[in-house]
Amino acid sequence: MFGGVCLCSSVSCDARDESVLFAQMRPRCGATHERSRQFLMCREAPPFPHIHSSEQIMTTSLPIAAPGGAFLVEPTGQRHIFTPEEFDEIQLSIAEQAHKFMEKEVVPHERLLESKQGKADEVMVDKLRKACELGFALVEVPEQYDGLGADKRTALLLCEKLGANGDFSVTYGAHCGIGLAPILLFGTAEQKKKYATRIGTGELVSCYALSEPGSGSDALAARTTAVLNEAGTHYIFNGTKQWISNAAWADVAIVVAKVDGDKFTAFIVDRDTPGFSIGAEEHKLGLRGSSTCQLIFNDAPVPKENVLGEIGKGHHVAFNTLNLGRFKLGASVIGGAKRAIQESLAYATDRQQFRTRVVDFGAIREMVADCVVQVYLGEALNYRIAGMIDARLEGQDHTDPKVLMKAVEEYVIEASISKVYSSEALDRIIDRCFQWHGGYGFVEEYCIEKFFRDSRVNRIFEGTNEINRLLVPGTLIKRVMTGRLEIDQAMADMERRIASGDLPALPADDGLDRALFALQRLKWLAMTVFQAATARFGISLDKEQETLVGLANLIIDAYAVDSAIARATQQDSDEAVSAVCKVAAYEALDRGVVASWRLMECIFDGHEDFSDWASKLDKLSAHVPANIVRLKRVIAKGAVDAGQYHLSAY
Repeated sequence: MFGGVCLCSSVSCDARDESVLFAQMRPRCGATHERSRQFLMCREAPPFPHIHSSEQIMTTSLPIAAPGGAFLVEPTGQRHIFTPEEFDEIQLSIAEQAHKFMEKEVVPHERLLESKQGKADEVMVDKLRKACELGFALVEVPEQYDGLGADKRTALLLCEKLGANGDFSVTYGAHCGIGLAPILLFGTAEQKKKYATRIGTGELVSCYALSEPGSGSDALAARTTAVLNEAGTHYIFNGTKQWISNAAWADVAIVVAKVDGDKFTAFIVDRDTPGFSIGAEEHKLGLRGSSTCQLIFNDAPVPKENVLGEIGKGHHVAFNTLNLGRFKLGASVIGGAKRAIQESLAYATDRQQFRTRVVDFGAIREMVADCVVQVYLGEALNYRIAGMIDARLEGQDHTDPKVLMKAVEEYVIEASISKVYSSEALDRIIDRCFQWHGGYGFVEEYCIEKFFRDSRVNRIFEGTNEINRLLVPGTLIKRVMTGRLEIDQAMADMERRIASGDLPALPADDGLDRALFALQRLKWLAMTVFQAATARFGISLDKEQETLVGLANLIIDAYAVDSAIARATQQDSDEAVSAVCKVAAYEALDRGVVASWRLMECIFDGHEDFSDWASKLDKLSAHVPANIVRLKRVIAKGAVDAGQYHLSAY
């Protein structure tokens, strides 16, 4: 939602050879080419000057990726995962340029962007087009459509850096994320040729329209209709779409409607379509610098050739787009969290109470440590997903939509976890940062007030967190039942250990051994609850949402901690990183033990089988003794000394 500043270091005109500049860029056409040419002639350097091909940013060979959901049953660290420490020089340069863009073009103007005057002047559109001219929206566009054709790791890194401001991040994501991905994934060659480059360069602004006044999470209940006219040339649209980001300034919209009453279908709709109008701006709690309006269709004729994908297959468009959007949102909000920490540490360092800096109070430092832990885990789990998707695409035609969709679909569990974990981590972090400001957090003089307003909707975007929680165990169950995820061996090993009393004892407090012990117990607890719930409820488990949500929480914690420890073991972990892993693992196990008992009591509710399952839980339950205060002091000291989140170098 929110992270980071400019591809070019100066706005002063410089007499440079135009041919040199354009030798290093993709060709562009029409008005957009001329706009880009004029823009670049007033810059010291072109965007991505040292990148000539997507091959330059996809040179890192990745190991074979684990199947989706395998983190629950595979030993931690068994497979190499991609981590932020592995970004190469080119990826880091893209991140730095994005950071500079945000620092110069967006963050200093964020109050203007959300003001009535700023909205009226469409200042955000200007910022978006500048970002497009710098190449940001072309990062994932295939080279054949003048894009960079970059991998998901690079795209995710860019999302994080552009997350420093929520308004811009949402606008950018709606434009070239969910507003462009459906065309790249499902569009015909003609549709891609007509729209992809123009959206990527900012000539056209895009949006994505799925929700309606009467259907939010239940997307398939949409009532907007598309009826083929007698001539068979156009579909006549009637209906209303709700909560559409970028609506006020979009030139094109991806719209999902029902054909013949029940065929859920996606379309590309141009802004100048007769009968297509835009509703008034919503008066929102936050993200006021972004546009959110209704799309209204009143006998609006949409050309037959604008069908996106197949008739009746609009759910494929919708759900694949959401899967991509979920972990991108995860990265974006972690970028926002980093800025919130940095801004708030600056305040807490300068502010004194009782002749002591606010940041030096132990109660505040504990909060600082909690923030650092959550960001480190968020980084680890998000980039792990991107790395696994890229590994699945390695050696294949990654421009083939079917290949890409298959790779993304493999990690729908992890994508939902990313969305839930990251958005809730952001809220917790901002709440703590708000607290460091005291009463000043409640006034507009400090940016934490805006962060507080802007963050809340992330738990609703891209499917509510409740929907995503239900998807985690729901998808896991389907994959186990169909044999797609092998869990029997891990279950059998756990059962054997319980029966024989061969459960590992608490190891000596050396390195990350105790953190690994805690994580393994947490995984076993999750597997035991999973096993009990499926045995008790069978096919009716989908009606036990409270149980599924509780199980999801166990799995989410397991994935987050597993990602953090795997990341730490692949780098030269310093004291602070080790402390982060220990705090995360120990606290997750504490939560997991209590939650598992409560869930098991609800699952059986006095049933005679409870005692057998309780015996298993009793043997698996554990507590790792540790001085959490000391560990958190180590974590907090590094962040306070650095004045920011300090455990990554990008």
